[in-house]
Amino acid sequence: MVSSQDLHPTDGARFVCEREPGEPLRYRATVYLAGGATVAAALAWDEAGQAVLAPAPADAWVREELLKLARVLKHTGQPRLHRWRG
Repeated sequence: MVSSQDLHPTDGARFVCEREPGEPLRYRATVYLAGGATVAAALAWDEAGQAVLAPAPADAWVREELLKLARVLKHTGQPRLHRWRG
């Protein structure tokens, strides 16, 4: 049986971005942090093409990593992105 603790790494974080249906391009981002915390945000792009996170994560490292992943997602439009960061 899988528990919510299985979603959290022992070090760093696991980033999961899932595309929402429809247009414009938009993702649901969930970040599973070591220690058991979870951060959720919507990822979209403004009219100028800049990535926007709502709500913006309070942790600067999480925010910066999500914005890096946003560049990949904007170009690929893939349905799901899963990355581990230490």
